[in-house]
Amino acid sequence: MPNECDVLIIGAGPAGLMLGCWLARLGVKARIIDERPAKITRGHADGVQCRTIEIFQSFGMAERIQKEGNELSEVVFYNPDKHGNLVPTSRIPDTQPDTSRFRHVVLNQGRIEDFLIDCMNADGLKVERSISPVSLEFADDAMAGRPIAVKLAHLVPAVDGSDPASGLYRSNIISNEPGLPSSVSKTEEINVKYVVGCDGARSWTRKQLGFSLEGDSANIYWGVMDARPITNLPDVRVKVVLHSADAGSLLIVPRERNLVRFYIQMGTLQPGEKLDAKTQSAEKIIESARRILAPYTLECPEIEWWSVYEIGQRICKTVSFKNRVFLAGDAFHTHSPKAGQGMNVSMMDSYNLGWKLAAAVKGTANPSILETYGAERVEVARQLIEFDHKFSRLFSGKPAVAESEGISMEEFQAMWVRMEKWTSGTGVKYAPSLIVADTSPAKRDLAQNIIIGSHFESQMVLCYADAHATQFADRLVSNGRWRLIIFAGNVANPDQLQRVADLCDRLTHDVESPIKKYTPPNADLNSVIEVLTLTSSPRRALPYSAFPELTRPLVGKFRYPTYDQIFSDEVSYLDGGGAAYAGYGVDPTGPGCVVLVRPDQYVADVLEFSRCVESLALFFDAFMMMGGAL
Repeated sequence: MPNECDVLIIGAGPAGLMLGCWLARLGVKARIIDERPAKITRGHADGVQCRTIEIFQSFGMAERIQKEGNELSEVVFYNPDKHGNLVPTSRIPDTQPDTSRFRHVVLNQGRIEDFLIDCMNADGLKVERSISPVSLEFADDAMAGRPIAVKLAHLVPAVDGSDPASGLYRSNIISNEPGLPSSVSKTEEINVKYVVGCDGARSWTRKQLGFSLEGDSANIYWGVMDARPITNLPDVRVKVVLHSADAGSLLIVPRERNLVRFYIQMGTLQPGEKLDAKTQSAEKIIESARRILAPYTLECPEIEWWSVYEIGQRICKTVSFKNRVFLAGDAFHTHSPKAGQGMNVSMMDSYNLGWKLAAAVKGTANPSILETYGAERVEVARQLIEFDHKFSRLFSGKPAVAESEGISMEEFQAMWVRMEKWTSGTGVKYAPSLIVADTSPAKRDLAQNIIIGSHFESQMVLCYADAHATQFADRLVSNGRWRLIIFAGNVANPDQLQRVADLCDRLTHDVESPIKKYTPPNADLNSVIEVLTLTSSPRRALPYSAFPELTRPLVGKFRYPTYDQIFSDEVSYLDGGGAAYAGYGVDPTGPGCVVLVRPDQYVADVLEFSRCVESLALFFDAFMMMGGAL
């Protein structure tokens, strides 16, 4: 184990593993440690939102989730009628049409971690378990190459004799995670450039920085279990949101392998009160579920996992220290699990951070780019906390029945629908910054449905070289490259083809062009900024060889031609399509435009041809550096 590395990741949960995938893929010298001797295998988070699966697709893992997970198609709301009897009152799709090319899936967190570990291992990074951080110190010389010294203890854990089906050891109903008694076999001290704490709600890293979570509690506790139930509730294999008249509420989520996840309202707590973990049991959770479900029956002869937790929303508003130590995931935001956000938002934190860290480590970007991590992700966490505060209280409230006081079920369902795009992960929008350009009406007119600061959405397009239909966003693989997407328009028109050729010539040869300026000598032309082209004219309108070389660069030692960077908005023989320009809101007969997309698939700018090179130069010169290693 090297005593020096560029990035130390503390915590090998979803956030840490996602960061590990990025850094390993981009060749950053990193270590990832976890004090637990083994990863989780059951329970915990299970919802995988649409945007998260898009990210997994960019790493080549989406197919595994889709194959093993259970896709959710419908949500049914059960509420009491005027007599207090539970009845289904409405049904809606779980994922609204056109939200994403992927659907909401549920799958055990342990399997999600398996996929991330496999991806990370393939690029040479492995989790080091039974290692705990002991101290963290900064060198007096702030400009030192590796200014952070971290002392690590290698542990010899005791035998775990706890119930493997219980998740109470990580529940927030207890003040401190008890952990297992262990001895230290050896210690080591390593020097690193950056540390990222992905070590959960009781984050050791956060405590070393003197930061704290701020927020409140709803003073309501819930039970959760994964079981194979026997019940006469007719909708147990779709998502069920159920409010009883006076016994509480529950959420049912059908899982893979015929499992069903139950979230069950259990009771209330006094301010400051903590439950005694020793008094909690799966039997108590089942009894609460039966009271809420009555007159429907419930038997759970097989329970795979269960836990009890308290509803609360907390956030650490400062997530970096000296631009060297960062917090991600539950280390800086915690909330209730019923909206299916925890694992997803945690992975999106480190997905946002990973490519920026790699660029700073490798010298391709000024470290100031790291300041955008907190600015972007703290705002997302703030929105999440605000949403979850309202959502969890509506979920736990007593429904308004007849003349009695209570929450409006219409208001609850309206909020569910209104926030669906945001909870899918596809509604996140970053504000203007060093790496997100300002918006203007003129830019919006160029591409009416492409929003600066939002992720680049996918449309079906046709590969020019081989006529294969493909989702355009599938070309935005996670390899650290920026993308320039040229909406070339109708290249059958000689004047339009000349405009495209002139643009590509300037991007290739002008000294101020970032492609010319920041592509290292002897590197492939698409190695830092990759150009993708989408025409509105059919493939037969122009021979492939007639396109500018920038759009089909020669790559590698033997200068092989590329065949996967030019596309047409044409209907496929078998798979449809032909509506990409309409979907993006770009005029297919107009002068075209250029869309700049960050390595994490978020739109950084929309540009017209005439000012493209000058605008790109101003944008990239603000943070890019020459001479960095790719």
